[in-house]
Amino acid sequence: MKYIIPIVILVLALLGANGIYVVGEGHAAVLSRLDHVEAAGIGPGLHFKLPFVQDVTVYDTRELVSQAEPGDCKTRDGETVRVGFDVLWRVADPAIYFKATSADELQAIQQMEPLIRNALRKEVAGQDLSRLLVAASGDTGAAVRGDVSGTIRQKLGIDILSVGIGRVLPPEDSLAAVYKRMSAEAQVQAGTVRAEGEAAAEAIRAAGDAQDQKVLAAADKAAASIRGDGDAQAAKIYAAASAKDPQFFRYWSSLEAWRKSFSGGGAVVVLDKGSPFMQAVDAGALTDHPAPQKR
Repeated sequence: MKYIIPIVILVLALLGANGIYVVGEGHAAVLSRLDHVEAAGIGPGLHFKLPFVQDVTVYDTRELVSQAEPGDCKTRDGETVRVGFDVLWRVADPAIYFKATSADELQAIQQMEPLIRNALRKEVAGQDLSRLLVAASGDTGAAVRGDVSGTIRQKLGIDILSVGIGRVLPPEDSLAAVYKRMSAEAQVQAGTVRAEGEAAAEAIRAAGDAQDQKVLAAADKAAASIRGDGDAQAAKIYAAASAKDPQFFRYWSSLEAWRKSFSGGGAVVVLDKGSPFMQAVDAGALTDHPAPQKR
């Protein structure tokens, strides 16, 4: 009798220990019996179950990241490249997740990665190597996610949040040829842009020259008009001066004509002493300077 009470206490302790479980923050639990799900998505806290009858499996409800090693993919132009990827995912349907993977992350990754890699191979197969090397990895990752997210949700109960494409590693023997082709395409494009720029510059210069000619023509026309007005005014003044003192005007006109003749500085004129000009000069000299007296 003295052994019964300790045994009962021990059994009760074992039943209590097996019937109580705790779920931590960022996790949830699935309650099952003989691999049949009885409750899923049990949140954090202290919970009870039937001892030795029900099983508890705890899984992570946070966003998880898994990274796959680079694998071989063949491009549309027949080149083989190695492409890696990483996946951001989380459990969306606990019941499906438990049935497919027993809530084991490693099993989930092992089943998920082949599906994503096949979709990646399909996406790479639709692009040439040169296009793949310069394409934005985000576009390729989004396309892969769109291809597999529905299937993975249905089969594994997992939501694929994003697929990141790692570095594309082309084969060494084709890398130089690809870069050479890309360089040639860039040079052709640069030549086209340069030709378009030169054509635009020539058009701008032609428009500027036409505008210059227009401005110069307008200026020449204005100058000719001003010169015409000046010549008319000068003729009017000359006429008035001639009418007032004809003899002086003729004398002044002769001087003006000689001034213009010698303005270049290189003219030589031979005059007779009896010419009107020399007579006028002699007359002016006698008037301004008295002749010296003979001794």
